[in-house]
Amino acid sequence: MLRSLICGLALVAALIIVAGCGSSSSTTTETTAAITEAEFVKQGNAVCAKGEKEQQAEFTAYAKKNGLKENQEPTKVQQVELVETVFAPNIQSQIDGVKALGAPSGEEQQVSAALETSQQTLDKAKANPALFFGNESLFAAAGKQLHALGLKDCAPNS
Repeated sequence: MLRSLICGLALVAALIIVAGCGSSSSTTTETTAAITEAEFVKQGNAVCAKGEKEQQAEFTAYAKKNGLKENQEPTKVQQVELVETVFAPNIQSQIDGVKALGAPSGEEQQVSAALETSQQTLDKAKANPALFFGNESLFAAAGKQLHALGLKDCAPNS
């Protein structure tokens, strides 16, 4: 149960990271070179992989501190704490990291859609923390969109 939770949360984090990419409708006139598709995939996957690793470490520390065993489901109070202190902040950080990359030329719409789906899913899960637990398909739609962009390390279990 705990391992499923960790995998599900990793997926959520990855999806949310990607959800931030291109979802902002910035109106600045700043001209920057568009990121290449290869660099977007490389850097986006690096953001997600790093976020997944950090989230796993934070979850493990929380579980140890609170006496959660590997197959033990967190209590409702612990679920809320985990979402508020571990999962949501980590996922938001990933979203911000991927969003900062921009989108490859010609893929702005796909990146924006994937990030919007991810952000909406995260927002829904933040409003109802129980959704993070035992719902491995929570980020399935966002995961499919992210993977189509080459971001396989984002939402790796979807």
